[in-house]
Amino acid sequence: ISEVALYNIFETLTKINSDGSVSPLLAESWEISPDLRTYTFKLRKGVKFQNGEPFNAQAVKFSYDRAGAEKSINKDKRTFANLTTHVIDDHTVVLLTKELDPDFLFLLGQGTAIIVEPKSAESNGTKPVGTGPYKLENWVKGSSVTLTKWDGYRAAAGIRLKRATFRFIADPAAQVA
Repeated sequence: ISEVALYNIFETLTKINSDGSVSPLLAESWEISPDLRTYTFKLRKGVKFQNGEPFNAQAVKFSYDRAGAEKSINKDKRTFANLTTHVIDDHTVVLLTKELDPDFLFLLGQGTAIIVEPKSAESNGTKPVGTGPYKLENWVKGSSVTLTKWDGYRAAAGIRLKRATFRFIADPAAQVA
């Protein structure tokens, strides 16, 4: 499910490209301090969540604080627990890391670093609300997930597929066939 939702429904500050490089996604740009512990991100403007709420630095802070919280089940919880997030303004967020991590920008492009809309966070397991180009149309547990193009996406005109269905085939013989 994570592979289906990442970059389709949910987005991250950075994007991991097919060659392993990292590029901006919800962040337009970033600066890294000389000590490699302070990351200042300029956020993309005009982005909305699929429930109409604006994407902003407060959503980034909420998402990362939640990922590092005591009761978090995020597999990268340690990274987020060692992170301090400061909101400068709606479109600027500063991340302070306690430990050096040469893969930090890469990590921020993984599914564990999705930005969620605070009001929808608790129901995202069944009714996901993201900033991505697709929204959940239908989910048949263990069978399939169908996504449809979200017309409110910031670059909706460039999205060519109007609908995509991902089928899950559990039977090894059927997978081979």
